[in-house]
Amino acid sequence: MIRTLNRLFVDHPREVGESYFHHMAAAAGFSARLLRLSAIALLHALMPGLCKTTVSDAIRTMAIEIDGRADGARDSRTREAGARGPGL
Repeated sequence: MIRTLNRLFVDHPREVGESYFHHMAAAAGFSARLLRLSAIALLHALMPGLCKTTVSDAIRTMAIEIDGRADGARDSRTREAGARGPGL
């Protein structure tokens, strides 16, 4: 039971070098932004002349942010494993 709870709530945030609450805040922030963008995309679907690049621009920005978070997580795992050096 404890193992399952750790897997669900602790392991992944720890893998990426974050606390549970920090990871929750980041994921909830991305979720809120995606919900907003979903509404804007629906508005654009109904009226194509509105918000022509809003969603695609925001998704590109979010992709860059997510890549940066992934790089940070990779660095955290590398440090924890005791591996250091270029190319890792």
